Amino acid sequence: MLLSLWFVFIVILVFPLKSLKALKMAEAKLGHSITLMCGMSYHHEINWLRMGLDLKPKTLMVMGLKNDGDLSVSWNSNESHFEGCVQNRFIGLKILKVLHSDLVTYFCAASNGKRMEFGEGICLYTNHSEPTSHNTPQATPVTPKGGLTQTHLIIALMLCVGLLLMVLTIIAVHMKARQSVT
Repeated sequence: MLLSLWFVFIVILVFPLKSLKALKMAEAKLGHSITLMCGMSYHHEINWLRMGLDLKPKTLMVMGLKNDGDLSVSWNSNESHFEGCVQNRFIGLKILKVLHSDLVTYFCAASNGKRMEFGEGICLYTNHSEPTSHNTPQATPVTPKGGLTQTHLIIALMLCVGLLLMVLTIIAVHMKARQSVT
């Protein structure tokens, strides 16, 4: 019985930490292009979304493949700034001339009928040592690589410690209850 409790404890402790890898970090250079790839099946319609600091998702592009294999863009929020592409059997989003305001989190989602599945999030960042042009709109400074994920790691660790204490308390109560019965 004690062995099964340890197994449950390990599962409870490990699974929250695995979910922290839901975001990839990608370095972008201001003024240069960057291509973000979607790991979802290209047989479905792919939606590219961005989530800024206000945590409101915004659809950027909707695209899929035609029967002949060419890319079909159904909707593009800004044709002069975003392009769709296909590389190695994956559909991607190309951001032309990355601006400071583009340094947010991007998600792809595959829509299959009434169901939608989300891919791994990609958080763009840049080194602050790069000079910014005078034409680049200034936005809230972006947390450098690892800043946001470190906060999430601390929160996850605190939750895991709380779960550990809860499991240990339950074990202690059951042990005392068993001793008082015998």
